[in-house]
Amino acid sequence: MFRVLGSSGGLSGNPQKGSTCIQLNSETLIDAGTGLSSLQLSEMKAIRHIFLTHAHMDHIAALPTFVSNLFDQSRLPLKVYGLAHSLARLKQHIFNNDIWPDFTQVQDNGTPMLELVEINPGQIIEHQGMTITAFEVPHAIPTIGYAVQQPKVSEHSHFVFCADCIVTNALVSTLNELPPISTLMVECSFPDRLEEVAVKTQHMTPSLVSRLLERLEKPPRNVWITHLKPSYEEELRDVLRAEPWHVL
Repeated sequence: MFRVLGSSGGLSGNPQKGSTCIQLNSETLIDAGTGLSSLQLSEMKAIRHIFLTHAHMDHIAALPTFVSNLFDQSRLPLKVYGLAHSLARLKQHIFNNDIWPDFTQVQDNGTPMLELVEINPGQIIEHQGMTITAFEVPHAIPTIGYAVQQPKVSEHSHFVFCADCIVTNALVSTLNELPPISTLMVECSFPDRLEEVAVKTQHMTPSLVSRLLERLEKPPRNVWITHLKPSYEEELRDVLRAEPWHVL
């Protein structure tokens, strides 16, 4: 099982286009944007692992209410993995018994519903037949991408998600150091006419995506474009239609 549940760069106005959430298998997600709500309740209750890229709202929006659905479920806690910065923001601003219950605290049954697990760039995690490698990406706040190697999924045997980012020498070097990429999922938030805004907010435009891909020594088999900002989605799709990329 491998599904992109949400790929919008914001609140799209289309219930079928939620924000970032990727399902790696029946128990594991990357990010918890509003795309998570496309799962059936029974599917939600099977999720036990979420790997966060960063703490921006469009990547965590569904997490608090999702955790509430796990009350009285077995095999808890839900494990949420992320950078120290991301986990600290969740604890301080969301799961603080003010905005939302602190589910990291032990419940009546003696087990917390939520466990926050710190990971760092460069860390390799063997997880349910997958090898997940976290890598640093340049963004407005501390952010990591994930390289997921899953040999049993031939079409996406090496899936790389760059999260929210902008092209830099460091990102190019990181991607070039990875094994051959079957599917590269990269964001494109703004049109080229707003490149100044994109650079300031550490996001990509079509030209910046092209600049990144041109510098990769081993071209990915598939390129998926994600995170189109709803206000510019139609304009971006018109431009991106000329490229050999799959626009989510």
